[in-house]
Amino acid sequence: MKIKNFIASFLLLSLFFNAQVGIKTSTPNSTLAVAGSLGADYKQISTTTYAITATDHYLTYNGTGNATFTLPVIGTGTTSYTGRIYKIKNISTSGITLQASSGNTLRIDNTPVTSFVIPTGAYAEVVNNSNTTGGTWDLSFTVLPKPSNVEIYGIQLSIPPHAGGTAPVADWTNHAVTTYDTGTGTDAWWVISKASFAYAHTANYSNASRMTLTYEYQGTPFNVTNMYPIITAGNNSSFPDVFTASFVSLANIGGKTRLTVSVSRIDFIGNNGSNNSNWTGTFLLNLLLARKLY
Repeated sequence: MKIKNFIASFLLLSLFFNAQVGIKTSTPNSTLAVAGSLGADYKQISTTTYAITATDHYLTYNGTGNATFTLPVIGTGTTSYTGRIYKIKNISTSGITLQASSGNTLRIDNTPVTSFVIPTGAYAEVVNNSNTTGGTWDLSFTVLPKPSNVEIYGIQLSIPPHAGGTAPVADWTNHAVTTYDTGTGTDAWWVISKASFAYAHTANYSNASRMTLTYEYQGTPFNVTNMYPIITAGNNSSFPDVFTASFVSLANIGGKTRLTVSVSRIDFIGNNGSNNSNWTGTFLLNLLLARKLY
């Protein structure tokens, strides 16, 4: 009798292993069909460093600082994890850097990367694949908190006095003068060079007073790919000077982002009593950097 029961159980298990299985349904239409709700592990994380485990599934971050979530190391056999899905929601006011473990990568497009930032209010899903060279984890789905494909950065910089004014400030290179730097800490811009060009007024032509300025950002270099500077000149003093500003170049040089602009005084050219169009005041340059993400 025991032998018969064992054979019957073995045949029944074999049937389950080779057939479609249904839960609360007698007609399963998939390998596993569930006619009802499905529950998986949920965890809320508040620490800024978290190693995602083999039993995690849905993670919510509500910490108070920028966080780093690290995906499990991919191995072979029982640690290959092919098809495993992680869902991550960021409800904090900081960002989550989702990174692959050493030797593993994330596949966003055809170029594998080591990490991906999930911004405030965003959601991401990753799934493990069997590709060990082109990207171990697929970033299969992302939802941004708002429909935007642009990053924006803004600051107000200083326009120094002209080298040919009635109270001149000599030009410089290699950040020889620090008086006109703006910002603090790593969010600081240095005026590393200033080159002045005096006005010219003849019977045949007139050239406005102008200056070429190069500003250097002291923080982490910007990703200048698809970045578009918008610049305007401002006047917050009692002087009547009117300026226009033109973009010259934006590039990462020597590990720093450098912006070069040309500024010109356009309200008049020459001398009018004590008023010299080679300006003597310090004025403003409004800078807006906009980068298209995709």
